[in-house]
Amino acid sequence: MIRVLHVVCDLSPGGAERLVLELCRRKAPDIETRVATVQGLGPLEPLFREVGTALVEGGRVRRSLGVEAVRRLAAAMRDVDVVHTHLFAGDTWGRLAAILAGVPVVVTTEHNVNHDETWQVGVKRRLAGASDAVVAVSDAVAAYARDVEGIPGLRVIENGIDLSRFGPHRGGDGRRVLAIGRRVPQKGFDVLVRALPPELTLEIAGDGPWTTDHARTRLLGRREDVPDLLAAADILAVPSRWEGFGLAAAEGLAAGIAVVASDVHGLSEVVGDAGLLVPPEDPAALRSALRTLAARPALRRSLGERGRARAAERFDLARMVARYEALYRELVAGGGRSRADRLRRVLAPAAV
Repeated sequence: MIRVLHVVCDLSPGGAERLVLELCRRKAPDIETRVATVQGLGPLEPLFREVGTALVEGGRVRRSLGVEAVRRLAAAMRDVDVVHTHLFAGDTWGRLAAILAGVPVVVTTEHNVNHDETWQVGVKRRLAGASDAVVAVSDAVAAYARDVEGIPGLRVIENGIDLSRFGPHRGGDGRRVLAIGRRVPQKGFDVLVRALPPELTLEIAGDGPWTTDHARTRLLGRREDVPDLLAAADILAVPSRWEGFGLAAAEGLAAGIAVVASDVHGLSEVVGDAGLLVPPEDPAALRSALRTLAARPALRRSLGERGRARAAERFDLARMVARYEALYRELVAGGGRSRADRLRRVLAPAAV
C-alpha cells in the first residue's frame, strides 16, 4: 500500500482541487489517499467526505508565516510514503513540512502559467529541489516553469476529465453564449462582455470578485451542473488572458459544444483544431468569431463533433489517474530521499 497525502491551499472549487478529488475518488486498490489543507476547508469538503478521504486542516492565517500550519502538516505526514503538493500555498508550506517530516517521496504539480506572480517565482525556484518530481499539466506549463521559473526536469501529465458526465449536446438557435470560471482578471470576462454582439446573450458560471451590470449578461455564481449548462448553450467562450491548461475548454470539447478561445499557449494546446482561436484581449476578433458561430449551425455541429473526438483521445480521466499512480510507484520503488538530502538541495547555491 502506498500512502499519498495531497496538500492544497483549501478545498475551493478550482481545477487543481477537482484534480485532487478525482485522484482520491478513482485511486487504485494499492493507493491510499488523504488530503491536507494549508488554510481551511471549503465548498468541496462534502465531496471529499463522500469518497471517504481523511482531511487535515493546517489552519494558516492569510499573510502569516504559517509556522503552526507547517507543524500540523508535518505531523500529518509522519506515516505517508508520498506527499503530493498543488498550487503555490500547497507547494510552499507542503514542501517545507515534508522536509521537516522526512517524507520519502515528494511530488509537485504545476497547474498554471502564472503571469501575475512576482516574488513567488523565487520561492518556487528555491523549493523545487525539495521535490523528487515536478509535473506540469501541459506542455505550455512545462515550458513556462522551465524558462521563466527555472525549474528543470519536468514531466507532463495532462489533466483529465470525466467524459461520462457529458451527454449529447442540444443547443438552440445559436444565441446563447456560456463562459465558465473564476471571475478574476486572468479569465478575461471583461473582454468577452465588450465583445458580445447585441443579438447574443451571455451567462457566466463561477464566483469571484469581478462583476458587471451588462444588460445581456447573467452571472450564475458557482454551479455544480456544468454539464447541463454546456448541453443547453450554443457557444462556449474561453477568453482567458493566460491559461496553463484550460479545464473549461476541455469540458466544452467533451460536451460537444462549439468553443471559441483565446490563442494563448495552454488553451491552444487543449483546443487544437476543434474550436476557433482568437488573439487574447481583442474584443473585435472575439466578436467576429462569436457572430460566425452564431450564424453557422453546421460549423457549430462540426466543431462539436471534432471536440468530442479530441477530448476522448487526449483528456480521459482514467489515463491521467493511472499516470500519476505509476509515478508514485516508480518513485517509491526508487527509495526516495532523506531529509538531509532534500534540505541540501533547497539550500544549495542557485545556478548562475
